[in-house]
Parts: sequence; structure tokens; C-alpha cells
Amino acid sequence: MVRPLQHEIIARALELIADEAHWTSLVIARTADGKICEWVHPLAARFCAVGALDRAAYELLGPKGDESLKAEKYVLAANNRATDSLPRINDHEGHAAIVSMFKYALAR
Repeated sequence: MVRPLQHEIIARALELIADEAHWTSLVIARTADGKICEWVHPLAARFCAVGALDRAAYELLGPKGDESLKAEKYVLAANNRATDSLPRINDHEGHAAIVSMFKYALAR
């Protein structure tokens, strides 16, 4: 069975942030020493939920399309939170909420 592209992106994003030491809030990405950077920066080591989806899509597909946005919408819809914001959830509900949402989306 072939998994949809959104599942591949979400699965890779989950790998990136499963360990809380590789997750961040309030910014899209950080280096290992905590400096703010873009998710595409080669030294980026900690990602918010959206940064992880962006990085995962980039790793899988290169710099094209809006697949990370589709994956973000899929995560929200799968968790019955389609009108919510993944950055808000990331920053206000935290790592455990994001990991749980990603896992639930993958199980659907």
C-alpha cells in the first residue's frame, strides 16, 4: 500500500521533533546551540511543528510546491482542529500536543 505524500512528510517531521531536545517554540527553527535560524539552514537542529513539516517536505521533494502546507492542513483536519493554527498549538500547547497530533494524523 502506498502512503500519501502528506503521510511521508508528517512521518519525517515527527522523526525530526520526536525528541523534545529537537523541538522549539516561538520561532521556526534553531541551531543546536539555540540560535534562531531558518528551517532550511544547514545547521538547523530544532524545529517548531511548521518548521519540521517544511524541512521534511524539502528533504523529500526539494524546493518545490506547497506540500508542507497540505501536510499541515491534514494534521489539523485529522485532529478535528481545521480552524485552528498549528503555530498557535505549537507555542501554547507544547511539544506533547504536537507529537500527539502528528501521530494521530499518521494513524488515520
